[in-house]
Order: sequence, then structure tokens, then C-alpha cells
Amino acid sequence: MTQTADIETPASSDERVEDFAQFLDTLEDENPAAGALPAGGEAPDPSGADAPDATDEPEDTAIVPPVSWGQDATELFEQLPPELQEKIAVREAQRERAVQTATTAAADARRNAAAEANAAFADQQRLYAQHLEALAMQMAPQRPDPSLLGVDPESFYRQQAAYEGQLGQRQMMAQAAAQAQAEAEQREAIGRHHELSQDHAALAHVLGEQWTDASQRQAMLTDLESVGAELGYSMALMGQANATDILALKAAAAWKAKADKYDALQAGRSEAVKAARAAPRVAKPGASPGRAERSARGRDAAWARAKSERSGEAYAALLDQMGITL
Repeated sequence: MTQTADIETPASSDERVEDFAQFLDTLEDENPAAGALPAGGEAPDPSGADAPDATDEPEDTAIVPPVSWGQDATELFEQLPPELQEKIAVREAQRERAVQTATTAAADARRNAAAEANAAFADQQRLYAQHLEALAMQMAPQRPDPSLLGVDPESFYRQQAAYEGQLGQRQMMAQAAAQAQAEAEQREAIGRHHELSQDHAALAHVLGEQWTDASQRQAMLTDLESVGAELGYSMALMGQANATDILALKAAAAWKAKADKYDALQAGRSEAVKAARAAPRVAKPGASPGRAERSARGRDAAWARAKSERSGEAYAALLDQMGITL
């Protein structure tokens, strides 16, 4: 007859709580004075007056009103619920960023428009200067013959006046051409300054501190000059490089650095292969020699026999090992 042991099932949470309560009641029955107050003690206030005040806890950080609002709007903002204050603050921050972005875009558009207008005006002034110079070259006044003064003084003075008038017009054209050329050069300088500012901003955005820091920028440009020289660019062309050229040279420098590392790695591997090929072959212990090794051993043995015996049979065996048939 097999006796089956009783398996205890785990008690539920309610049963464990009831057991603990009974345990406390038992302790209180055994030691009635445990529940009494000590001498001179006071009973705790059931109202909870001595409990820590919940208002003493640190409050949430106050939401700051938008800085663009006036005093009246700020006072109304402080009266709103925190949830509404947070939504308004987020929306105002988005609006401020949008206004700043639009303002920056408008300023860039104005600068670009001004640069285009300067470029167009410079082209017009250069063409105007070239046109005036061509007209001045065509105007070649001739001084009247001095002998005409004794024959026909009136005609001489009339020709002299015409000569001086044409000469004055030619000088005025030359001055206007020089002034137009100077204005064209000035407008071109403004355009180049605008392009340099744009290049500087673009490089600062892409390269960060590597471009904004003067020492890092100079070191990078020095490295790029060597890369440009290897690509065939002269120093004059390197001096005219813009942001696109500098970024392209930087990418080329990165490719060159990777290529140099690859070449160095391949050179190391080639040297290792050469060293492995030059090392003598070592037969593994217990391995049977190959055909080439057996042939070499046979030739060495035949050569040693021929040197020691100096007989016709030994010489014939040597020739046979060498593959020579007489």
C-alpha cells in the first residue's frame, strides 16, 4: 500500500495578511504594556496636524511668459492654467523661430539681390568704358597748319577752335571711361566680398570649428595646398579656390589618406609574402617527402657517391639522376 504525502498549496495573499494580523494579536496578548504610551508621552493627533505639510514640497518650475509679450499680456498669461501656459509657450517659441528663419531668409535674399545688381552694374560700366575708349580712339583731331595763319587767319582760327573742341571731347571721354572702369572694379570688389562671406558661412556650417578656429583652418589649408599641388593646381589657382573647391580638395585629401593607408597595408603584405617565399621549406615530422624532394635527395646521394668512388658506375648513376642520357 502506497502512502501519498499531502502537498501544501501556497497560501493566498489574503490568508497571509490574516495570519500576520493574528500574529500581532498574539504579541499584544502576551505583552499588554507594549501598546501603552511611554510616560510623559502624548497620543498622536489623528487629525494629522503634525504630519508634514504637502505644500512644503517644491512646486513645478514656473513657465516663463514669451519675452515679446507686454506687461498686460504677461499678467493674463500668469492667470492661465499650467497646461494652457505650456501650449502657448511652445507655440510662441515656434512662431519666434519661424519669424527668425523668415527674417534671415529675407536678409539673404536682399544680399543676393544686391550682389546680382552690383554684378550687372559692373558689367554695364565696363561695357560703357570700352565704348567710350573706342570712340576716343576714333576721334583724332588734327592741329591746323601754322602757315595758314599768314594766308587765311580766319580759317586758321576756325580750325584751331575745332581742334581744341575735339581734343576736349576726347579728354572728357577718356575721363568718363576711366571713371566707369573704376566703378566697375569697385562693384566687382563688393561682389567678391559677398561671395567670400557666403563661402565662409558655408564652410563654417559644414566644417565647424575646423574652419572657425584660425589655427585649425591654417593647418587644414596647408594640407590642402599639398594635395592641390599633387593634382596639378598652381598656387594662383589655389588662391582663387571657393567653398566648393575647398570641400572638394578636402574630400580628395581624405581619399588620398585612405589610399596611402591601403598602399602601406599592401606593401606590408607583399613583404610578408616575399619573406614567406624566401624561407626554406621545412618538412613536417612523419610526413613522406614529395617527388621533388625525393629527386633532390637522389641527386645529392649520386653526387656524393660519384665524388667518393670515382667509378664509371657511379658517374652513370649520377647522369641518370640528372636526367642525362648518353
